[in-house]
Amino acid sequence: MKGQDLCYALLLGLLFKANSVFAVWEVMALTDAGDSSTTQVAYTENEAGYSLEIYRDDVDAIRARFSLNRKLEQLAKRHCPTFQVDSRLLDNRSINDAPCITDVGWSEFVLGYVRDNVVNSAKLNALVNGNTITFRYMLENGAYEETSFSLLGSKRSTLTVIGGDIIISP
Repeated sequence: MKGQDLCYALLLGLLFKANSVFAVWEVMALTDAGDSSTTQVAYTENEAGYSLEIYRDDVDAIRARFSLNRKLEQLAKRHCPTFQVDSRLLDNRSINDAPCITDVGWSEFVLGYVRDNVVNSAKLNALVNGNTITFRYMLENGAYEETSFSLLGSKRSTLTVIGGDIIISP
């Protein structure tokens, strides 16, 4: 009987863990203080406090924004973080080989554009179908660091934000 109770306890623990991992991604509405416009973003924050957002802007660009967790840390100027989805995709550029947009506390990448309800983007496809994304980045003081995010649940949240009728083509 003890073995059966242990199996049930482990199964319940796995179910709760799976739900908490899946619930990591959520849809949030962010309001621009300048013009009061609202943008929906697919958002996650990892255990270390770093955040990742995916959103569709007003020119139909799909963007990903990686943000640091501490105000005292600053990203190195003119150095885009590298991101890797699982062990496949490794990149530090936006589409068309454009550099990222970087501020002291965040970097943003253009993943693709919506054209006729289709986004041709291997990067976005990897983000919504992968398991983990890892960012490696250099700080202003020259130190290198990395952090990772679970991608479980990213597809549901991202499609809610960019449009459920959008086709993502690698």
